[in-house]
Amino acid sequence: MVLNKLHLLKNTINKKLVQSSFTVIWFLKFRQLYSNADDFFKKLFGKKPVLYLLEYHITEHCNMNCKSCFHFSNLVKQAEFGNFEQYLCDLRRLSMLFSNIRMIHLMGGEPLLNPELPQFIYATRQFFPNATICILTNGMLVKKMKPELIEAILKNEVCLRVSIYLPMIDKRKAVIAFLKQHGIKHWVSAPYLNFAKYINLEGNSNPKKVVAGCPASRCTFLSNGRLARCALPFNIRYFNKHFGEKIDMIQNQLDFHDTNLNGFQIKKQLLKPMSACRYCKKVEWIPWEKSLMPDRSDSTLNDFCSNA
Repeated sequence: MVLNKLHLLKNTINKKLVQSSFTVIWFLKFRQLYSNADDFFKKLFGKKPVLYLLEYHITEHCNMNCKSCFHFSNLVKQAEFGNFEQYLCDLRRLSMLFSNIRMIHLMGGEPLLNPELPQFIYATRQFFPNATICILTNGMLVKKMKPELIEAILKNEVCLRVSIYLPMIDKRKAVIAFLKQHGIKHWVSAPYLNFAKYINLEGNSNPKKVVAGCPASRCTFLSNGRLARCALPFNIRYFNKHFGEKIDMIQNQLDFHDTNLNGFQIKKQLLKPMSACRYCKKVEWIPWEKSLMPDRSDSTLNDFCSNA
C-alpha cells in the first residue's frame, strides 16, 4: 500500500514537471548550451558532431492500444514492422555524419512484437558502439522474450525501459523480478494513470511557443531515410487515415542522405521549429483508457485533440 502511494506521488510529480513550461524550457536551454559548446569544439578540432537522441519505431502497431497514444499506434490496425535493410542503410549514413548518438530508443508501437528485434539490436550496437541503447516497452511481453532476444540484449548492453499502464500494475513486480533474474538492465516506471492529448486541428499554434514548452522537443525521429524533430511528421499518416484528415507534414521530413549536408547542418535544421508544430498545443491530461474495438471505432478525434 505504501509502495503504491509512493508510485502515485512520483507519477503526480512527473506530470507536474512536464506541465511546467518553466521546467521544460530551462532543461532544454541547458541541454542546448551544452550541445552548442560541444559542437564548437568538435568543429574546431575537425571532428564529427554528436547527436543527443534518436528514436526509431521497430514496430508501428501495439498490443496495449492506449487511447490518446502520442504516436497514434492504437490507430494502426494491421501488423507493421520497421524495414531492417532500410534501417541498416540509415545507420550507415548516420555513422558517417555523427561520431556518436548518445541515446537510441528502439520503440513503437510495441517493439517486442517484432521477431527481428535481435537483428536491429546487433546492427545498432555495430554502428554506434558507445550509444546508450534502450528498448521502450509496455512490459506485456517481457516474460515471453525468447532466449535469442535476451542474449542480444545482454551482449549489447541494452536497457529495457518499461512503461507501466493500468493493465500491468499488478504485474509490475513480476516484470522487475524477471529482468533482475536474467541480469537485464532496466528502468520500470511508476504506474501511468493519465495520458496527454495535444493535437490542434486548426493548425494555428505558434511554432516557436510550442517548441519552447514541448516535452517531445529534440526527440529526433528516424523513419525510412528521413529525420524530423519529433515523430509527428511521420506518424500523422495514421491519424489522417483513421479520421479522414489531410494534414500534410512531408516538408518537415529531412533527407539526411543528401550528400550536400553534414552533421552540423543537420543538427541545425533539426533545431528549427517545424511547420508541423502549428498542429500542437498545450497538453491536456486525461485518465488513461484503452481502445477496445478491433476496428478502433471507439477512437474519436476527442481522444487526441487538446482543449487546453
